[in-house]
Amino acid sequence: MERKVGLIIDSTFGLEPQYVKSNKITVVPLKIIIDHQEYIDGEINPQLIVDAMHKNKEIKTSQPSPELFMNAFEEQFEMYPDVICLTLSKTLSGTVNSANLGATLVESTHAFVVDTKSTISGSGYIAQKMVEFLDLGHTIEEGLVYLEELIKKGSLIFTVNDLQTLVKGGRLNRVQAVIGNLLKIKPILRFNQGVLDIEHKVRSYNNVYVYLTNEVKKLMEKGKVVVYISYVDRSTEAKLLEHEIYQLGENVKVAITGVISPVISAHIGLGGLGIYLANE
Repeated sequence: MERKVGLIIDSTFGLEPQYVKSNKITVVPLKIIIDHQEYIDGEINPQLIVDAMHKNKEIKTSQPSPELFMNAFEEQFEMYPDVICLTLSKTLSGTVNSANLGATLVESTHAFVVDTKSTISGSGYIAQKMVEFLDLGHTIEEGLVYLEELIKKGSLIFTVNDLQTLVKGGRLNRVQAVIGNLLKIKPILRFNQGVLDIEHKVRSYNNVYVYLTNEVKKLMEKGKVVVYISYVDRSTEAKLLEHEIYQLGENVKVAITGVISPVISAHIGLGGLGIYLANE
């Protein structure tokens, strides 16, 4: 059935270029600045950010301009009568504000901007489910209702080496971070509906695996679960975690989505490893 609604996302969603192209999605990129050198998110090797963090280089990020979103809406309106723009959570970036301004600039009542209240593989999952839903021929009104339910379903759980990176970006309370770092623990954080909190503390990556696997088990009590694993610089650990979750059986669908977007990696920091989990 022919799709009636176009889709715009930002570059933090981490969707494969071929998937984006084949589904006629427009991606609006954020920027990364390393020691005053500017790079386009999605167009650089993520290892560049990892190396920069190891060398303690100055790293900043920048949201897209409203004009970029305006251009994205115009591109989508050439193909579809209605367009939805999805962004990462407003608590992580002002990207949604630029998107709203971009929608205003196109002067159309058929341009819609929605904050996914998530990021990384969470936002990516929401975008993929929206493509599936809209490909069935659903209207914009039906799509917005479905999107609201999708956003409520899942959350991100992750760990990092050092909480100071999250503190510097204003994403975490300084007192929480100092306590965590002094105790030399592995913090486990949950990002749910745009809110970031330290949920648990463990002593090793093995205990991280146990905790995350148990969280998947809890969600499985409600039905089938999808789990997307992403990381900054922990590919080996990601594979081990995938194996642990895979052992839970056929009611869980698990996949490694790969390296976290350079922009988000810059805010999470080294040692980043996490999952997005939701009931299907």
